[in-house]
Parts: sequence; structure tokens; C-alpha cells
Amino acid sequence: MAKLYVCKICGEPYIGGAEPDDCPFCGAPKAYIRPVEEFSALWKTEMTEEEKKNIEETLKLEVNATAYYKEVMKTQEKYSKYERLYKQLARVEQEHVDLACKFLGKEVPELKGEKSKGSIEKDLARTKELESHAVELYTGFMKRAQNSKVKILFIALIHAEQGHEEIIGKEISS
Repeated sequence: MAKLYVCKICGEPYIGGAEPDDCPFCGAPKAYIRPVEEFSALWKTEMTEEEKKNIEETLKLEVNATAYYKEVMKTQEKYSKYERLYKQLARVEQEHVDLACKFLGKEVPELKGEKSKGSIEKDLARTKELESHAVELYTGFMKRAQNSKVKILFIALIHAEQGHEEIIGKEISS
């Protein structure tokens, strides 16, 4: 029987018989997918100046990743494996942009970022670098966050970026 769920991280609704393993929108772990009645906006919170600065840095990183992944997607044959992969990566990173903007109370900026590196091998390698950097950066931000909601944000982002790292790592190895 279908039920309405909401991700406690990004606020996006999901209809299904059970919670998905990860949020299909922002990549947050299953633990954050809850019945709609349990939703409250994570981003409505007071933050320290350092937390705001860290979320600003997160926004810049996610804007670049979203724009880059959209560029790579355009270089791939329509409906091919890599076009599909980069389409989904761009969707999740776009949700991270939206989420950072919600925390900061800002409008979503124009997406400008890196261009494709010219080959799928180079683009996969650059994607791995971007995802690894995000995990490292967000781990530091999470450790320094004083606000529990900001910590939760970075825990969820780390989970999503580690998933991206894993799938890209498999592609590079194959």
C-alpha cells in the first residue's frame, strides 16, 4: 500500500510502499525518510558564523559539481549509461544546492562550473576528485558544527557523496 513519506533533510516527498534505501532526491540515508506527519524543516535554525561560512562553501562546491555534471551529461550519447549516471549525479547535486540555499535563506544562484574534460575517463577521474574532496570537507564541517541540525545536514551530505564516490570508483575500475 502506497504511503507519503518526506525526507527530513531536503523536504522532498516520496510516495511508495516503504521508505527507499536513500532519498532519491538528495541521497540522504533511509533513516531520514519519514512519514509526512513527522516532517519539520531542518533548515529553519540559528547558525553560528562559522556554520554559515561552511554552508556558503558547500554551496559553491555543489554549484560547481551540478554545472560540471550537466556539462558532462551533454557530451554523452542520449540514454547511454554515462548520460544517465551524470543526469542523476546532477539531480542530487542540484538538490544539495537547493538545500544549502534553504539553510542560508538565499535564492538559488546561476549554475556555473567546470567544463567537461574531453573524455569520459578524464571526467570520471575529475568526478572522483570532486566527490572525495566533498567528503573530506563535509567531514570537517560536521565535526566543527555546534548546531545539531547542521551536523545532520553534513552527515546526510557525506552519505550521499560517499555513494557517488563508490559508484564512480567502480566505473573507473571497470
